[in-house]
Amino acid sequence: MSTAELKIDLINQIVGITDKVRLKELLQLLRFQSDESVYTTTPEEKLAVAEAREEIEKGKVLSNEDVQNEIKKWLEK
Repeated sequence: MSTAELKIDLINQIVGITDKVRLKELLQLLRFQSDESVYTTTPEEKLAVAEAREEIEKGKVLSNEDVQNEIKKWLEK
């Protein structure tokens, strides 16, 4: 599929979307993709990453299966 065909297909898909939330998410994604600025982490974000790395080193992690089970239980409430 050529670039022009991809663009036409994308436009047709967008035209068919009626959900405002989905349109906003798509717009946000497109803006993010075209943003060439470098993301700078805040001190709070750096601290959160450091804490997460420390927990990983200590083995305080959950498997994907455990996380999925926790999500399932939470959604059933």
